[in-house]
Amino acid sequence: MAKYDYVEKAIKVSRREFLGLAGAGAALLWAGAYVTTDIFVDRTRYIKMRAAGMYKDDAKAKIRQSHNNPAVAEMYGNFAGKPLSPLAEELFHTRYVNRTRLGGKS
Repeated sequence: MAKYDYVEKAIKVSRREFLGLAGAGAALLWAGAYVTTDIFVDRTRYIKMRAAGMYKDDAKAKIRQSHNNPAVAEMYGNFAGKPLSPLAEELFHTRYVNRTRLGGKS
């Protein structure tokens, strides 16, 4: 039978030291969670402010529909042909990206 000379070192931590370390660890976790949630809250607040500003600008606009806008009609007439043409689809239309999970809601 093999004989080992290894002796485990005892780590002695008083109750006060343990509570201090646990409190510091909890504070670090809380700070990280606070910063993370603050980023999402700021992002959603910015999106809401931007949407409100766009609706306000839209309410003030004289021409509120793109198909009634002379500049858009001229652009289609001179460049893109007609609405929903392959060139117009490629240049002017975006693809949908689901971003609901970015706001913190699933």
